[in-house]
Amino acid sequence: MTTHDTTGKVLTVLGPVDPHDLGVTITHEHLLIDLSIVFVEPDDEEGRRLAEEPVGIGNLGWIRTNWSSNRDNLVQTDIDVATREAARFKAAGGGTIVDATSIGIDRNPKALAEISRAAGIHVVMGAGYYVGPAHPDDFSSRPVDSITAEIVRDIVTGVGDTGIRSGIIGEVGCSWPWTDNEKKSVAAAVAAQCETGAPLLIHPGRDQKAPIEIVKFIEREGGDLNRTVMSHVDIRIYEREILRELAATGIYIEYDTFGLESPFPPHAPDTYMPSDYQRIEQLIGLIEDGYLERVVLAHDNCTKHRLRVFGGHGFDHIPTTIT
Repeated sequence: MTTHDTTGKVLTVLGPVDPHDLGVTITHEHLLIDLSIVFVEPDDEEGRRLAEEPVGIGNLGWIRTNWSSNRDNLVQTDIDVATREAARFKAAGGGTIVDATSIGIDRNPKALAEISRAAGIHVVMGAGYYVGPAHPDDFSSRPVDSITAEIVRDIVTGVGDTGIRSGIIGEVGCSWPWTDNEKKSVAAAVAAQCETGAPLLIHPGRDQKAPIEIVKFIEREGGDLNRTVMSHVDIRIYEREILRELAATGIYIEYDTFGLESPFPPHAPDTYMPSDYQRIEQLIGLIEDGYLERVVLAHDNCTKHRLRVFGGHGFDHIPTTIT
């Protein structure tokens, strides 16, 4: 189901745009988000006190290491803050932000359109559902067809009565091991991709085996890997041979946590966060293997402490520091 105005176009919150007009694009960000579902309660008295403080210079050092253990840090719903951050990206030469906020973490179509107009940048909005803990209460009882139809509506006619259309399906969230509901969510997303031609963005669970397992699932469901992005590869796959196996499938490889260098994520202590230097080393390996055209970059800014206004690197870190 495609319409004449979207053929060969990218759907932004302000309407279809020719791909050549997108400019520099960061492919996985969150201008507005409520990520409270990942909050981790500190196990010490001082930590519990800091968990309830607003983000500020006095606790920024602690938050950088314990970023999912401060409630205020996990909620960024201020349109003015988002507009200022997006404008910095534009001033650094940026053209488009893909906002990967999906259903369950406070997607806000009208606000994204307002930010796009005010900052003068293109914004592509997501569709579909985030990880299981963010699913609505009735998700278990919903059939795949119902979820597919919802995603298709978001792309073809717009979210609710806003008329604002999603331009990408995702980020579609998976845990590790992933649940039956998450498999149903991915199946619905793939069906919507087949019906609309929209690109698909996957959030894999925190295990090196997760991306490949999801790729095989997408293939079985009839999805198009040439229009699919596997996100968070820089914090999921650490072995080059596994990375090569993923790249060989033809899927797009997303290195999307540039700027985030906290050593051990508090909500996933069995993983580690590479430095930007390590990310670049891995990217060089992919380029040497011939996958330059299959790599996309972003920051996945999803917390306050990573924004410029709160002392972070912002959305302009890649164009101003990395490239």
